[in-house]
Amino acid sequence: MSTQQIYEHMASEATQQTALAELSPNPDSAAQLQADVNSGSKVAIHRLYMWIYAYVSKVQQFLWEQFRRDTEALAKNGHYGTRRWFVSRAKRFQMGHVLILEEKDATYAVDDPSARIITHAAVVELANMVVVKVAKAAGSGLTQLTPEERTAVDDYFQELRPPVQVTVLTAAADRIRLTGQVVYDGQTALSAVKASVTFEVGQYLKTLDFGGAVRITDLKAAMLRGQGVVDVRLTNCEVRTTGPWINVPRVHYTYAGHAVLDAEFPISTFMQWQVGNV
Repeated sequence: MSTQQIYEHMASEATQQTALAELSPNPDSAAQLQADVNSGSKVAIHRLYMWIYAYVSKVQQFLWEQFRRDTEALAKNGHYGTRRWFVSRAKRFQMGHVLILEEKDATYAVDDPSARIITHAAVVELANMVVVKVAKAAGSGLTQLTPEERTAVDDYFQELRPPVQVTVLTAAADRIRLTGQVVYDGQTALSAVKASVTFEVGQYLKTLDFGGAVRITDLKAAMLRGQGVVDVRLTNCEVRTTGPWINVPRVHYTYAGHAVLDAEFPISTFMQWQVGNV
């Protein structure tokens, strides 16, 4: 509530009290008080006290609300050793800065946002290991860390980690290639259809949660959003991470944390394009 709202609530309550009902003016309001003060007229001391109390109450409400937000943020990111904790800590890494070890935690001497290179992080739990996948921004997309950066982040987590083996993974984006057929409205130029379908698939891959999964149904849905597209029949979806191309039957959990269309296997060339209206 604002100072004005609190004041008017108290003024309204005062009119309900027999002992206070004779206070002038009756009814009172924040707007009336402001007008009286600005006019140079004498203002009853009880009205000034009410205004001061209303202001102090507003400040107290603000402080309690800030405390609530801080507490929620701590509960969300501060649980030591949870997935959220690993992600939060990864994004707080500062390249070129040295951790200062304290009795119960570790921190940096200087908070330097410009040194935070990790923009995306995700966690995978294996039997006896936690894998922290990380990437940094590169233009409108993402890219892997350099070997030097990856080593620094790995050392950082060795200092911070709970009693579990932790490894840092940063890799080039998973590459995806598609084959199949796109049926499109003949009234739309083929070049526009190809460009639109490529754009929609690229946008879908960009909006994936880091460390998330690529689903065949979502790929088809993205292609169907293309300009002039009537139908899509995906014959094959393959992905390549660190080894050979692998067929994706339904869903692919990203190895690098993010994925892109293979530049050497463009949709515009390797998909078949057919005019049709059904």
